[in-house]
Amino acid sequence: MKTLSKPAFILVMLYLYFFSYLVFSASYLPSFVATHFNGSGMPNGWMDRSSYLLFMAVFSFVLPLLLVGTSFTLRFFPDNYFNIPCRDYWLAPERRTETFSYFVTHSLWFACIALCFIIGIHFSIIQANSMIPAHLSTPMILGLIGCFVVGLVVWIVRMIFHFKRT
Repeated sequence: MKTLSKPAFILVMLYLYFFSYLVFSASYLPSFVATHFNGSGMPNGWMDRSSYLLFMAVFSFVLPLLLVGTSFTLRFFPDNYFNIPCRDYWLAPERRTETFSYFVTHSLWFACIALCFIIGIHFSIIQANSMIPAHLSTPMILGLIGCFVVGLVVWIVRMIFHFKRT
């Protein structure tokens, strides 16, 4: 349970930060927010401010919880659905609880990574809309995507190494 509390606490803190940031940053957005950009950073899709804020609030709340919820439901799947190293060892009756607790804890970490990515996207949209004309910074977006990919790779490698040990 202790391993579950740390990522859960961090996720709750990220939620609190993001929703505070969303409320605070609303006044910095124009009435029509550029929300979609082409490859050169020029806007080609817009939403009114309230729709954008509602979308970001719902999306940022639902996506991380969906990741954790999906991981929680894995315990109800048949063993042959799992493709993990040493599957018979990790899904043995005496280790099933530990295995599925690990899945949930690990998915909480991924939910933190996903929420950080969403926070970065919101920050990028605020920055893009502060320019006249609106323009999305390619280096900022590439850096954000790069950080997300690095986080995802670390998350995957940690899971693989966890299940390789017996």
